[in-house]
Amino acid sequence: MDWLIWVSLGALFIGVWHEMNRFPATNDSILRLQERFDELESENRDLREKVESLDDEVLSLSNEIDKLKDPIYYQAIEDGDGHALYEMDKARGNI
Repeated sequence: MDWLIWVSLGALFIGVWHEMNRFPATNDSILRLQERFDELESENRDLREKVESLDDEVLSLSNEIDKLKDPIYYQAIEDGDGHALYEMDKARGNI
């Protein structure tokens, strides 16, 4: 029974020694990973905002291009001229 106690105490000593020597390195590693994760999360949020902004710009540019391609149609929309819009759609075969 004495040898079992000594083996248990030896294992306990080795375990405590291992934790004391390895814990600071593990803790530093976890902190570095957390900092990097926070940086990536911030970068992801910034990129998402940029993509949303670019999406709005592309939509705006697309609308401007459509207006340049067919200025008469869009002028009728701005003027609220339903009859002219109806006639243009009818002539284009949309109706």
